[in-house]
Amino acid sequence: MLARIALVALALAAACAPTQQTGGVPRLTAADAAPIRIRQLDAINAARAQEGLAPLQISAELNAAAETHARDMSVQKRAWHFGSDLTSWRERGFRAGYQGEVLGENLYEGADSDLTVLKYWLDVPDTRRVIMNPAGRGFGLGWHQDPGGKLWWVMLVGS
Repeated sequence: MLARIALVALALAAACAPTQQTGGVPRLTAADAAPIRIRQLDAINAARAQEGLAPLQISAELNAAAETHARDMSVQKRAWHFGSDLTSWRERGFRAGYQGEVLGENLYEGADSDLTVLKYWLDVPDTRRVIMNPAGRGFGLGWHQDPGGKLWWVMLVGS
């Protein structure tokens, strides 16, 4: 069932894919933010429903924290869970004004589409645990795209 949902989501994503290109890689714009987040959230909540888990809701604060860290990872030229100021995902969520606890963070670097990244996160046990945390209620997704097209993805899940 999850595979069927993923295929439908990938087909929809292809129909809504950004048209700008940078070196053969789609260039994401501010106009892509809401559709990408909704697409991600719909796929995540379908997977969570199959596990009997409550749905996540988009959090502006978690989105802001994720976007900030994605830009910072680009500057650092590495995907890791520490900010250049050595902050953790919890500290970044707090700084962005998130009222709950930030339960976990998923990272990805590359030129892959958002749904390819989500499939990866759902297939890897450690990142899947973040998405499927039973205490999860909030969801944030951010990315930064380098001039050459490389994308830095960050997902946060909070209580």
